[in-house]
Order: sequence, then structure tokens, then C-alpha cells
Amino acid sequence: MVTFEYRFDVLPGKLKEYEKYTKGPGKDIWLKFKGVKAVRVYKSMLGGSSPQRLVQVDLENLAALENILTDPGFRKVKVVFHGLVTHVSDSLLTQVSDKGK
Repeated sequence: MVTFEYRFDVLPGKLKEYEKYTKGPGKDIWLKFKGVKAVRVYKSMLGGSSPQRLVQVDLENLAALENILTDPGFRKVKVVFHGLVTHVSDSLLTQVSDKGK
């Protein structure tokens, strides 16, 4: 399993549009694809800190991510997303440890 993580800030003045996007074209966009195991969305508790948002997508493998990122429908929604956000960065993670009490 791999985790695709991306971090971003909502553009100033675009919060209402971003929230509309998350309830419309961006709603559960990742979950529509084969190979996605889970999606977690986080918002900064500190308000003005950057990044304001973080999304983690657990995938079966890198091939699943490649299929999603090249899907024409996904690419179309991604263009809308990038019109609402800034400071986008991403990474690919693989778990090396899982410790708990």
C-alpha cells in the first residue's frame, strides 16, 4: 500500500467556492476509482497556518494512482480544484512502522 498525500491552501476569497466544489464535482472524487482504500481530509486547527488543508489517499499500489491521475474525468475536476487553491505540494508515502500503546 502507498499513501498519496497533498497539502494546499485555499485561495483568499475562494473559500465559499472551494466548499461548493467539495460538495459538488470534488465530492468523493477519489473513492470513485478502483484501488483506493481510504481517504482522509484534514483542516488546520490553527486557522492561518500553511498548509490549511491536507488530504491523504491510501492506494493499493502506484498503478492505481497512475490510472487515476491519467483519467480524463479526474483531470477535468483537478483543473477546477487548482483554480481554487495555491501552495499545492504532494508526496508519496509508504509505512515503515505502526506503534501504539
